[in-house]
Amino acid sequence: MDDTYSKAPLSEVIMGITLKQPVLGKNGLIYEIINAFKNDYPVIRYGNPLEDLEMVDYSLEPKIDYNYTGPVLYRLSTLDTNWLVQLQFNKIFFNWIKKDEEREKNYPGFTSIYKRYAQLAAFVQNNLHSEFPVKFCELTYQDRIFWQEHIADLSEINKIMKIILPSINDNGRVYSPNNIFSKYTLPVEKIGGYAIVSINTATTKENKQVISFQCTLRGAVKDMLIDDWYEVAREMQNKLFNDSFNEKFLESLK
Repeated sequence: MDDTYSKAPLSEVIMGITLKQPVLGKNGLIYEIINAFKNDYPVIRYGNPLEDLEMVDYSLEPKIDYNYTGPVLYRLSTLDTNWLVQLQFNKIFFNWIKKDEEREKNYPGFTSIYKRYAQLAAFVQNNLHSEFPVKFCELTYQDRIFWQEHIADLSEINKIMKIILPSINDNGRVYSPNNIFSKYTLPVEKIGGYAIVSINTATTKENKQVISFQCTLRGAVKDMLIDDWYEVAREMQNKLFNDSFNEKFLESLK
């Protein structure tokens, strides 16, 4: 997607690592990280710790252990809020965010985002002075499509995406959905884990309708380097995007 589509509807890219142990909470390391990056990410907010989602048989089960997460999630952002660092005792996450009103803003590209993320992860590794125990890595892409620019009604969504929505035909009158809320899980052996795909509708601040297409790839890094895992995950993200939308819509993004 990065190189193929000049008009790719990407609105957010998230890269993250979940650690096996709460090492960022040891010896005040998390505060060292915050202090080291506060000039580039001066806006600091706090939130509830992120939970883990683990695949058990055929379902995703949320798990949270405050001994591992710590009491709080630290959110450090740039002044324009387009770049975000998220830290807790067992997680390091990095977000690039494009707001709906910034539709014309250029996507910086995977390499540029990953470079910033890698600098953050390298700082942690260099100051950890112990094992960097990675449990799993994540790569999330979110696309937001202003569907009313392509179709008149959600019943025609198959002109954009390769899905068909349910409807009711009652004596010639067709009742079709006016919103979508769906989530799917896909086992993906190549990344040592699975994908979570969400397709939802939403309304922007300008009262425009969008389809949010979000995919999170999460997996264990086994027989490859972390850098290589993200390259494979990027490749799988691109394949998923291409395989989920129809050709005519994809052509309009070039």
